Amino acid sequence: MKCAPIRLQSRLIRKFMLALACFCELTLPLVAQEPQQAPAKENERRAVIRKESNLVVVRVVVRDAKGKPVEGLKQSDFQVLDDKKLQLISHFSVENAASPSGAKTAVSAKKTAEAGEESPMPRRFTALFFDDYHLEFGNLAQIRDAARSFMAKKLGVGERVAIFTASGHPYVAFTSDPEKLDQGLQQLRFEPRYRPFAPCPDISPYEAQLIDDGLDRDALTVGVALTIACLCNGDARHCPDPESYTKNQARQIVARNDEGAENTLTMLDKLMQGMAGMPGERTIAMVSDGFLNKNQQYHLDTLIDRALRANVIVNAMDARGLYVINARGEVSKRAPQLPPDLESKYFNMQEMGMKMDADVMSYVAEGTGGTFVQNTNDLEGGLGRIASLREIAYVLGFSPENLKLDGKFHNLKVKLVNAPHLSVQARRGYFAAKQAEDAATVEKEEMQQAIFSREEMNGVPVRISTKFFQADAQTFKISVIVHTDLRAVPFRKEANRNLNNLTLMVALFDQDGNYVTAKKKTVNMRLLDATLAQLRDTGVTISEELDAKPGSYVVRAVLLESESQQMGAGNQSVEIP
Repeated sequence: MKCAPIRLQSRLIRKFMLALACFCELTLPLVAQEPQQAPAKENERRAVIRKESNLVVVRVVVRDAKGKPVEGLKQSDFQVLDDKKLQLISHFSVENAASPSGAKTAVSAKKTAEAGEESPMPRRFTALFFDDYHLEFGNLAQIRDAARSFMAKKLGVGERVAIFTASGHPYVAFTSDPEKLDQGLQQLRFEPRYRPFAPCPDISPYEAQLIDDGLDRDALTVGVALTIACLCNGDARHCPDPESYTKNQARQIVARNDEGAENTLTMLDKLMQGMAGMPGERTIAMVSDGFLNKNQQYHLDTLIDRALRANVIVNAMDARGLYVINARGEVSKRAPQLPPDLESKYFNMQEMGMKMDADVMSYVAEGTGGTFVQNTNDLEGGLGRIASLREIAYVLGFSPENLKLDGKFHNLKVKLVNAPHLSVQARRGYFAAKQAEDAATVEKEEMQQAIFSREEMNGVPVRISTKFFQADAQTFKISVIVHTDLRAVPFRKEANRNLNNLTLMVALFDQDGNYVTAKKKTVNMRLLDATLAQLRDTGVTISEELDAKPGSYVVRAVLLESESQQMGAGNQSVEIP
């Protein structure tokens, strides 16, 4: 698995991606034991969405006239149209927000830990993502203060919070320690990397895009007037070629905006990949002033699709607060000196630009089933909304017939049958893949998704046990033992052999749910009839060892059989004193 180089200071994500890229596949002998069967458990939470190259996933939130989420809907209540063509819904599940257990705050949780009481395993992971490339200095300072106040009051038992930024500084890994989070928030800084060095003319990326596209003559006229005002003190006689200068500046603004938007989305995408590795509820709370994303639509849709498959919700808040565009300009911005006939055109473009900047946040929140908060000066309350448990959602999946692998955009529309009074929030479309994924890639992605889930899976019956021993003065070995019943596993006959492969992946997570390490091995079974009959009676045991230091951990084990691609998975807590 190759990762494009990015400016990211997250040791967690670097370690996570490196470990996934470096798994080694081994072929080891089978070890037979007495049969042990784990009781089948009904999956009480969301189902893991199996990876299919043409499966389109849509998370839907339905609200009544008062904005309250609607419960109790069934698959038959929904219709999905792909470019106006009705689709067959092949996947349907309901996601409910987990109800908080206990009302302890972070302060009381810390006292519990100091008293030596057992700390609960994390059930929720929230990543605060601050877009410091596009947050204005004044807005960032207010957001920092609001976040510190929110964290001091709202962080509860079983919750883990991390701090990420578009620039990569600061970075705080998932933790329940309010002091670490407060220190991280204090380090938030305005990052001017993608701002124009000499903003003359002072135009937004939206206006610059209009000028660069050459499709709006009014935008160029306003831009030239602004250039004359700021570069030549309003005297056109001292500006030899203001139109060429304006076009050149607009081109540079567009290029810098595209680079900043691409880097912000890349960081958000990498964060999402890391969040897929967290058990329990997973939410990204994005805070930004917004940015133009005209040339980043494919990247944005890919990000939404990844979030849907990984069960990550993205909520977003417009940090600009309550803003108004009027005859004097934005309330927080001084109006430029323009002729009266150009002033209204300038403010119209300003208003449209601000709406377009917010659209990227609205689009990703809507597409992942999240919440978008804007036009409010209650920043602490807004943070509370985007960092809170998500609402009930319905997850639909369909496989388009005769889908062409041409990379084209498909418009989506989700409708309710006989319920016109209810409103529907869902993604607006998707891009078709440009090439089919091979079976090995699909299997690898399914294993990675399953290993970082907390859900029990019983496609293959498994029973997991662990034990540990001290390897040296500072390191322990955790032995993970997985037993499976082969009576539920199909085999393919070839000549006089029965063929199937069992792939075991085991991973270790710390008490905050952060990934520590993982290993993978494959057992290739080429069994004679007599051997298979014996193993169907006794079952098969596969074991693997993980290195660890003293502490509290959760071991996750996933077993995949290759013939029917069924999985079994479970978790085991380990405490090394």
